[in-house]
Amino acid sequence: MARPASRNAPTTRLSAVAWLAGILLVASALSGCGSAAEVDGRALFANNCAVCHGQSGEGTEQGPALVDGRYLPDHLSDEGVAAAIRNGVPERQFEFGPMPASPRLDDDEVDAIVEVVRELQRDAGLLEP
Repeated sequence: MARPASRNAPTTRLSAVAWLAGILLVASALSGCGSAAEVDGRALFANNCAVCHGQSGEGTEQGPALVDGRYLPDHLSDEGVAAAIRNGVPERQFEFGPMPASPRLDDDEVDAIVEVVRELQRDAGLLEP
């Protein structure tokens, strides 16, 4: 004989769906996967680059300004900026001393920082919006 439907069945199903959605959300967050657009490039720049290059890319006594013609895409490609972030820059490149490598940053994080550098250059009027 079939069991009669419980009055709580819709609530139970809704709770199960909410529980599953929660599990999927946590799993997605813990997986670490995400595109460069999902990575907070501004925070990465602030925590990894700004101490030498300044919050707005204006440079400091420790590192060169990134809002400078030498670092625009027609002189230094996005790939070149990414390589500098990943591998560092030897001292002979400029008077500030060597730029340390950042091997702990993954590709999405490096790409997000490169985009921030280009945003700073656009904000400074060096690149088209």
